[in-house]
Amino acid sequence: MASTQGSTQFIQQLQSPDPVVVYGALRMIKNAIIGSSAKKSLYFRLQIIPNVSSLLAMDDTDVQIRVQATTIISSLAHKSEEIAKELLDSGVMTPLMNQIMPGTDPVLIEASERALNALLSYTSTKMGIEEHARTIIPYLMSIIAETKDGSNVYEMHAHARIELAVRILGKLCATEARQYMVANTGVIELLVPLLPCNYPKIQISALQALSALSYENMEICRALSLVPHKGSSFSAIVLDLARHHDPEIRLHACLCLSNLSRMRVATGWLKDIQTIAVPALVKLLKNPQVSSLDAIQALGYLCHEDAEIQVAAKNAGAIVELMSILTEIENQEEEDFVDQVHNIRVAKTTLLTLGTIVSTGEECRTKAVECQVFSHLVRAMKHKDNGIKAAACLCTQYIVRSVPICRTHVPESGLLKPLLNLLRTTQTEVQVNASAALINLLPDFSPCRNDALKEGVVDILVDLMESDTIMIRRNALWCIRNVLVGIDDDTRKDIIAKIKIQRIYELSQPEVDPVVREKAVGVLQNITADSVLGTHMIFDALGSDCVLELLRQLLIPNVDNSIHTHALYLINNIAVRSQPHCELIVKDRELPQAIVSYINNTVSEVAIGALWCLNSIASHKKDLDSEQEIDGSGGGTSRYMAELEDLGVRATLENMRNDNSLCLSVKDRVKSCLDYFDTTSEP
Repeated sequence: MASTQGSTQFIQQLQSPDPVVVYGALRMIKNAIIGSSAKKSLYFRLQIIPNVSSLLAMDDTDVQIRVQATTIISSLAHKSEEIAKELLDSGVMTPLMNQIMPGTDPVLIEASERALNALLSYTSTKMGIEEHARTIIPYLMSIIAETKDGSNVYEMHAHARIELAVRILGKLCATEARQYMVANTGVIELLVPLLPCNYPKIQISALQALSALSYENMEICRALSLVPHKGSSFSAIVLDLARHHDPEIRLHACLCLSNLSRMRVATGWLKDIQTIAVPALVKLLKNPQVSSLDAIQALGYLCHEDAEIQVAAKNAGAIVELMSILTEIENQEEEDFVDQVHNIRVAKTTLLTLGTIVSTGEECRTKAVECQVFSHLVRAMKHKDNGIKAAACLCTQYIVRSVPICRTHVPESGLLKPLLNLLRTTQTEVQVNASAALINLLPDFSPCRNDALKEGVVDILVDLMESDTIMIRRNALWCIRNVLVGIDDDTRKDIIAKIKIQRIYELSQPEVDPVVREKAVGVLQNITADSVLGTHMIFDALGSDCVLELLRQLLIPNVDNSIHTHALYLINNIAVRSQPHCELIVKDRELPQAIVSYINNTVSEVAIGALWCLNSIASHKKDLDSEQEIDGSGGGTSRYMAELEDLGVRATLENMRNDNSLCLSVKDRVKSCLDYFDTTSEP
């Protein structure tokens, strides 16, 4: 209580007209909050921010008072993003900018620069200074430019200012527009010479700034790759720094190389990145001199969508090290005096990076399974933190892309039940990732499918179909589509009764989001797969006119190709298994012509789908029993040959047979279709 009263008294003294009293109160507050998170929180609650902001906003405030107030701002900003955001909203940026202008007291300039650096440590604050960016960038550039002749870089004070200026400049590159704003000042030519300057803090700041400047920006990455320094290219300089004895320099050098690699502008150095940067990052994962979180994130970023680098990471021992990190964190979950918040962040990042490494290659997935990845994933799915649950589901999604793993390791892993439980949660990210992971556990080759059906997966998916989140609806429909293949008629009937054909029809309409609509049409396609039962159920539920109108809508030209493909295979399934329903399609005023229009489509999947439709239509013969009609066996003339001839199908197929530009799968299907015409034309 006494401490709170004293703190309140100091806040009140900031309103005093006596500058000596104000200065004394500021010093006491500054000394209390530096290094004390609790004191920062206390003064934040006591409304310190409006008080220091108003002191800086007044033109006649004494320099010494400004130094103390600015130092308080710097300390508070380090506490949390919430406090930094409130400081920014209070208007401190304008006086801080004024305090770094030429002619200002050097001590105040340094304090102001440090405050700016602290304020810009968070995404929201970096984004919130747009109006000041154009002013501060030239100022920072002027500080860096002083080193161009090398005269000041070795002076300790200049060294500290340069480091800070470069660090702030990097933080300003929070958007693509800012990246170009900074790059257009000529900063690249100033920063690259700092890389080999032998002052670690300056080197680290320069690497951080160049990483931020080039992040996800191909044009700037390309410009960087073309900047030489003393006969060495940028890539060569950074690769050399990736071997540096200072682990933090190695880390940030690898981050720079990650940017170049991701933008495919360092292709000539790809082998060096694999043999130097990847092993360097793996060795940094558990190095106590750098942030393990930063090292894990850097490795994940470098491996993203690059199969060769993923294999290099596996070969460097990344999977083993990441599993070891997860084990250590799991062993600390019940311990006191452990930063559990930090451990949660590290565990989540580790799972995401592990997922990235196994996202493409079978050998990486196999290594993860050998390292007992499933035990970690099952445990993570039961964690209290939603971020860890979502990351575990994402990693699972990538691993179960492997059919052999799905068949042999997943059934005994204990993965299915916790995954299904996560589908019942209300947390969106978890549901998105869990439903995506489930997709590959439900095809007909998966031993988990029967267990999932017994656990009520269809009821869960029906609920998810009504989610407000597009990706959850899409994943739920994808799961249903997979579970409909290779099942008996009784199971098919039960599933169709639950998902309701009318609802799938509604989700197949043009006004529905395209990614959801595509999967809904895929569900209709698979309802009709393997058995005529699905076709009868669709026509009984919707009526012939409604089904035919839907098929016409799905084949209009401006629809996505994947929807065209599903629609054509849906028509094929209907046509091949039921001659009466095939008759409806053939006699429709638009559908036959629409099908024919797609047989020479430039997208091979669409063309093959259309050719299958023609194949199925032509397979129905005159004067044959239904069993022969279905499999196309026996002699006789195709029932619908006249209609196909009228549409010019034979001539189109003949031209396609002689077109050497077509892929083999299309030409093979063309040959199969032509067999019906050739048979018909025989005497």
